[in-house]
Amino acid sequence: MKRFVIEENVFEMFPNLEIGVLSFKNVDNSGTGKADMLESVCKSLCERLASGDEAEGYIKEYSLAMKKFKTKKGAKASIDAMASRIAKGHILGTINPLVDIYNVICLKNLVTCGGEDLDKIEGDMVLCFAKGDEEFIPLGEEENKPPKEDELIYRDDKGAVVRGWLWREADRTKITENTKNALLYMELIDENRKEEFKKIVSELEELVLQELGGQCKATIIDKNNPVCEIG
Repeated sequence: MKRFVIEENVFEMFPNLEIGVLSFKNVDNSGTGKADMLESVCKSLCERLASGDEAEGYIKEYSLAMKKFKTKKGAKASIDAMASRIAKGHILGTINPLVDIYNVICLKNLVTCGGEDLDKIEGDMVLCFAKGDEEFIPLGEEENKPPKEDELIYRDDKGAVVRGWLWREADRTKITENTKNALLYMELIDENRKEEFKKIVSELEELVLQELGGQCKATIIDKNNPVCEIG
């Protein structure tokens, strides 16, 4: 049985970290993406960022987190990178239905979210500090670009799955239109949003099932319960 694991020393850096872990089975990720949903949420976020509401503060939490560990110079949290583009009036392009859906939920609620094809994860999915020799081929590339030593990464038995924690995903485990079983994971570091976070995780689960079918097992892990099964 595969597991999702947060190693103990990660909590020394981020004691309030919670991760919403969602394992989906038998989804139908074929067909066109969710362009209308993306356009709507991007326009809404652009307005929020211009108005100066709490959105900017939520994004800053993740930006500050990225400064606590070694990673490539200029690396940004995914939510920060997307919001920077959206603030300039850009609309995110569609990728495939499942990826579009989790991007919609994270942009609406301003939390980070990653996704992998669960069948391509080898062994456990682990959030840990890198040794520096883990294989990592970035999304859309072919050259191995391993993480720095002590960089915060997600890894499995074959190598790094995400570099820079909230930054860049591997090509090896990406979600495609052929994905049937998927792993989605949302990160929270703001202890003041814990109750809200439960609702966000549920919102993601419900929207995926509504749009793509299948079944889901969802849980939230933290320092008191740092491991869960993912299939």
